[in-house]
Amino acid sequence: MRKIVFVLLALLLAAPALSACGGSGDSGADETFKVGAIYPMSGSNAFQGQQCMAAVRIAVDFINGKGGVQGRRLELFEADAPDPNAAATEAGRLIDQKGVSVIFGSLASGNAIAIAGVCEKSGALLVESGGIADALTDQGFRCVLRILDKGGLRGAAGVDYLADAVAGRLGKAGDKLRLAIIHEDSSYGESVAAGARSRAEELGLPVVYDASYSTSVRDMSALALGLREAAPDALITVNYVDDAVLLFDTLRQYGAVPKVIMGCGAGTTSPKFAEDIGVDSDGIFCTDMPTNLSLDVFASDEGIQATVTAFREAFLDVYPDMAGGSIAAEAAFAGAYTFLDGIAPSAASLGFEDLREAALSIKLPLTTLGFGWDIGEDGQNYAAAANINQWQGGKVITVHPSKMKNGEAVNVPLPIADI
Repeated sequence: MRKIVFVLLALLLAAPALSACGGSGDSGADETFKVGAIYPMSGSNAFQGQQCMAAVRIAVDFINGKGGVQGRRLELFEADAPDPNAAATEAGRLIDQKGVSVIFGSLASGNAIAIAGVCEKSGALLVESGGIADALTDQGFRCVLRILDKGGLRGAAGVDYLADAVAGRLGKAGDKLRLAIIHEDSSYGESVAAGARSRAEELGLPVVYDASYSTSVRDMSALALGLREAAPDALITVNYVDDAVLLFDTLRQYGAVPKVIMGCGAGTTSPKFAEDIGVDSDGIFCTDMPTNLSLDVFASDEGIQATVTAFREAFLDVYPDMAGGSIAAEAAFAGAYTFLDGIAPSAASLGFEDLREAALSIKLPLTTLGFGWDIGEDGQNYAAAANINQWQGGKVITVHPSKMKNGEAVNVPLPIADI
């Protein structure tokens, strides 16, 4: 598969330099198709944001190596957005000054909602591969195309797995499992926690502790003490990476580590989480997008299988220490590559309405994330679903659903559990 990467690179080197002039992406066949990418390249989420940007660059390179979109080479404009204010400002700059008609982003839900607000007014599309807050697709944005599951469904998926597959290993009936929920208080954390809370109520599972915090917090001792007193069987937690590490360290410090930890989203799935926690991460669940799936998942489509292999080769050239994969990067690549390769070429034009129409009318049975593309009027991909993953030996292993799993769950209960 390395040959694929080398051929693509050779095509890129032979191609003419990209134009730096302005103009919209739909004004003439002699112009480039201008697209943007907005990720947190600085700040607390920079570790994953930089990986996402690298993944979008790879997707753009691959498409340009195949001749571009509708005969036009892609021109990528990048922006750093460590927070929603910067995300909105940069979205306006890319659209108004650079003439981009599509933005790929944006890792954080707050950033995604801010970008969507600008895109909605300016007539640009947001292809979102990171932000999962329910609000992104629940408030009527026409500009949003989210390729992932939504936060409420992810929280529910975590609860379902605990009730179905974990309770018995703790010697408990599914409806007797005592749950705790701790989440950061942005739209992202609130969405996932609400979904978990609602599903627990439906299943009759008692939630014995429920708390939120701001990501600016520097002391989580009150959370740890509250959790220790409540003594749940399992903790569902929703975090970004720095606060996920702080929470876990505090739980260890106060002897408040529960038997099972189910992280739902960015914080516990970041390689930095396992790197900072060390061997104690083994057995912690991390419900998220699919990552580093077995190539057997893509056996039904040799083209997608080859693309996945080529992306992983190219990504490792940039991040040679990440053989275990990066969930955020694989999702960013999937969003950009699927839209540019599977949607935009079939649009009647590269204008907003025609691109949106193509995105909603085209149904793809498989993408490089292992599920399909089926965008509804609200911009949500109804073919997307969360996987149940687990840290094992410093790698993310998928343990559910069966068609995507590449390993079995271990360390239930956690060897380091205190309560």
